[in-house]
Amino acid sequence: MFEVPAHAPNRTFPRARCVRVLFALLMLLAAGCSLNAAPDGGSVTISGAPVVRLVSPQPNATYLEGVAVNIQALITNAGEDINRVEIAIDNTIAGTLPQPNTSGSPSFSIAYTWAAAGVGTHVIGVTAFRADGSSSDPVSVTVNVVAQSAAQQQTQPTLESTAASTTEQTQQTQPTATATTPPTQAQPTSGESGQVVLPPSATPRAVASTPTQAQAASPTSNVPMASFSQPINVRRGPGTNFEPAIGVFQAGQTTQIIGINPARTWFKVRFGTGEGWVFGQLTTVSGDITNLPVDAGPPTPIPPTPTPVPPTAIPATAAPASNANLVAGIVVLEPSTPRCGETFTVGFDVANLGTQATSASGIVALRDVRASDGSIQQETIGGFPVIQPGQTFRVVMPLTVSTYYNEDHRITLTIDPQNQIPETENGDNVREVTYRLDKANCP
Repeated sequence: MFEVPAHAPNRTFPRARCVRVLFALLMLLAAGCSLNAAPDGGSVTISGAPVVRLVSPQPNATYLEGVAVNIQALITNAGEDINRVEIAIDNTIAGTLPQPNTSGSPSFSIAYTWAAAGVGTHVIGVTAFRADGSSSDPVSVTVNVVAQSAAQQQTQPTLESTAASTTEQTQQTQPTATATTPPTQAQPTSGESGQVVLPPSATPRAVASTPTQAQAASPTSNVPMASFSQPINVRRGPGTNFEPAIGVFQAGQTTQIIGINPARTWFKVRFGTGEGWVFGQLTTVSGDITNLPVDAGPPTPIPPTPTPVPPTAIPATAAPASNANLVAGIVVLEPSTPRCGETFTVGFDVANLGTQATSASGIVALRDVRASDGSIQQETIGGFPVIQPGQTFRVVMPLTVSTYYNEDHRITLTIDPQNQIPETENGDNVREVTYRLDKANCP
């Protein structure tokens, strides 16, 4: 009879050892990629370096020196291990956004403001870094900065010019010992809107206090006013094609609204001693704007005619076809009744009902408007990765609305608003939802 020696090794693996081996294999796989849960119960694979896409500014845009340049970027193939995003100007780091994706979303967006400095050409770059030190490929855009002319400098909105106008108005009704106007000095005259405008020869003397622009308007007045929570460019007309910008309002400044363009997307405002136009989506409005004069603004600038180049014979190629079809799905607000001044989330399902994957990642544009008059209250963007056929991806965007509580608001969500992703049908990319903003703790 053949017997197994007592000292022969046991060839049977204990269960605990098998578990440890499987766990080690899983850890090795996780080192190469990670899976993020998708709303439809599937998963989104995060593998390799993050991908950065610059949304703003546009290539070769021109800005006046000192004007705020709004930098926006979409980061896809992201995941929870994004450690930071760096913004560089001419290869020098100008700002760092630490832990910008705390939710671990496969895609997210960032925003940064740079005050244009230095006449000439500048390169703006955005790079996303993982915790292990790996980073996205370099993505950059070139912009041009031009010097302020003397005339443009005089139209810059400053607290001093506003204070002077307010002080002169006060002197006519209540003279004080700290600010007097000699009898021979030209007196201020009233403009068409009732705002006091100093004639060129009027030079106010020093005053004991310096009121702000917000103080120049009566708090009980129903005159429409615009305030700004971030720097915003001021242009000659209602459009970004009015280049360069003529100046900037800084965060916290306030000015009077005197008109609106026919599309109701740009406001005409008081700007220093003159007028300018600001983008409605970046403006917080108070007062009644229902009866604002509609102003088309100056003629739209015509771009210079390019120098004709002799055509080169190139074989005609058909535009690439795509059988992808992005469709707007359900919208989920969390909480379902948003509260004034408190951040809530907007979940938006983006489905690909085509037979082919999308050719690239994309963005969703969100706009919140006051339902009664269509005035824009907030705007943001979200992102989605490449979506496979039959897959649904939920884009989650945080939003805070602090205006017009106890009123209905309408949220409009648009998939791929610039139509950069080829698909069979673009007519099903928009979804709207209405909610009522609770007063909560707003004053």
